[in-house]
Amino acid sequence: MHGVPRLSSTRYEDLAPGQRWGPFTEVLAQDTSDRLRGEVGVPEAGRWAPPGVLPLLSLRVLRRALEGIPPGGILMRQRFSVVEPLPAAGEVTIDVRVTDQRRRPGGLATTFSFAFTREDAVCAVVDWTIRAPGDGSAPGG
Repeated sequence: MHGVPRLSSTRYEDLAPGQRWGPFTEVLAQDTSDRLRGEVGVPEAGRWAPPGVLPLLSLRVLRRALEGIPPGGILMRQRFSVVEPLPAAGEVTIDVRVTDQRRRPGGLATTFSFAFTREDAVCAVVDWTIRAPGDGSAPGG
């Protein structure tokens, strides 16, 4: 991801429901799919992408959308909804949006939704809820 910083200056507090980024095009390589399928360290060939590509591509796209990953957040929940399988190799388009943000007993929680499309059809949706740092996530935080 040349040219995209690892960490962002964006703060979760600066985000709001309804914000959108994308579409982003990601290229899924056959080798990546094969390495994420089956036993760790033993690539296994297959026609369809394994579920492990969804968090990988979501993280790449979040980094592109926010010009880096906001530091210190804690992934509280992730949910995957697969409508149809993604091919093991090829292009996929991903849109990102903030779908919810609220104060909970543990602090500020922001939910991102990632919509994966291929040939104008939604293939999968990934939802991540991330707790902002400084909200009880560490002693003194």
